[in-house]
Amino acid sequence: MIKSALVLGGGTAGLVSALILKSLYQKLDVTIVKSSDIGIIGVGEGSTEHWSEFMSICGISVNELVNETDATYKTGIKFVNWNGDNDYYMHSIHDAYTKPSRSGFPLSYQGLISEGKTHHDLVPVNIHKSLHLEPLESSVYQFHFNTHKLNEFLIKKCKEKNIKIIDAVIENVVIDNDGFVDKIISNDGREFSSDLYIDCSGFKRVISSKLGVKWIDCGEYLPMNSAIAFPTEKTEEIPSHTISTAMSSGWMWRIPTQNRYGNGYVYNDNFITEDQAIAEAQSVFADPIEIGKKIKFTAGYVDKFWVKNCVSVGLSGSFVEPLEASSIGTSIVQAISLANHILTYDRNNLKTVETYNKEFDKVSKNIIDFVQIHYITKRRDTDFWKSCKDLKLTEFNKETLDLFKSTMPSPIFFPEPWLLFKQINWIMVMHGLNMFDRTKLKSTFNLLNNDIIYASNASHEDLKKYTQEQTLYTHRESLEMLKSRNAFTKISFDNE
Repeated sequence: MIKSALVLGGGTAGLVSALILKSLYQKLDVTIVKSSDIGIIGVGEGSTEHWSEFMSICGISVNELVNETDATYKTGIKFVNWNGDNDYYMHSIHDAYTKPSRSGFPLSYQGLISEGKTHHDLVPVNIHKSLHLEPLESSVYQFHFNTHKLNEFLIKKCKEKNIKIIDAVIENVVIDNDGFVDKIISNDGREFSSDLYIDCSGFKRVISSKLGVKWIDCGEYLPMNSAIAFPTEKTEEIPSHTISTAMSSGWMWRIPTQNRYGNGYVYNDNFITEDQAIAEAQSVFADPIEIGKKIKFTAGYVDKFWVKNCVSVGLSGSFVEPLEASSIGTSIVQAISLANHILTYDRNNLKTVETYNKEFDKVSKNIIDFVQIHYITKRRDTDFWKSCKDLKLTEFNKETLDLFKSTMPSPIFFPEPWLLFKQINWIMVMHGLNMFDRTKLKSTFNLLNNDIIYASNASHEDLKKYTQEQTLYTHRESLEMLKSRNAFTKISFDNE
């Protein structure tokens, strides 16, 4: 029986893991060991919708998040020029189109796409223009953050929940005769022991590397291996979406917080040098940029997330690339799943561990499958984009992509509960990249009864009419309205 958990690492993954475990199990003794000498990778962050579930579990309100972390709303990701046509598409999912029919399909999307609606049509006009409705809390589930302020905020929340935080640099891991972690030792000789260890030490994998965990390199499926990151000044109006702009040898992110932008260029260093990448990024901005981070990485994940009494969460367990903001979402679902698993954990019976590892092997592959389809574009204007046509497809994409193009992605291919990206996500990106065969989609959709076809078109027209009739606010106006409220409104599962 697990009575204590020790989290190694004070970045977002570590703090989120500790907060989820302590919120769900108040009597669990949770300790964080972190070093103030080790910085966090703070380049501006965006969340997935899983962040709202984290807030609900931990009792965090939207108001305090926005007030204390410079958070802004994230209504999706705007992908600019990924087809080489200077157009853009939005990966932004609206509730009006996601209700499944009895068959399980969100038929509104299939009907609208087969009828010729563009990727612009499927996103309400207010989302394109970063305009917002009231009430704010019920309409947005994702956010952008100032990473450093988010870190301070989460540490404060940990202290409120009586999670012990210890400042130490770990330099030794002691393994017992059965292969379990017995204790970890700091560079000044302090010893720390626990029933369960959660390794959130990033790419160093301080604990899990001592247990024989191996990295599965997925670079053959994804082209990115380098990144530079830099801040820029705020603008008067701010978008409520992440901007992802295709560049000559990769893509550039732009994440708005209330007081600045976090920016970065993710690229393949086989096609562009670091200096060339910096110069290309600088060409987008009038003012000089100052590079804050330089990152080399290999996309992949560990062969076992849970070994003996140690679980790898966050960058210790997986990293693909920043494209769909999967890192925080993965940490959240890992921690929630872990909370479900520890009740049945027995060090003499590894079934719980095996189940967890199978789940997150599938989660990791799902992220890689989904990110890969973003690079299956029609753009061929540089050597890098020409090379993308030769990417080795993942097994999932090899087996399903042609099928999806003619029949739409089906929920039967995404049954696992913890997957970050499912049918709806595939639909939005594939439509944005003009992958669907509309003629075949139309013939399939026409097999349905007229009531379903009518409902598909009606939901689209109703949404357009509703948006036109409402009072809309700019993103900054919306944030200021929320920040000025006296009562803190907590997100609940009822809002999802």
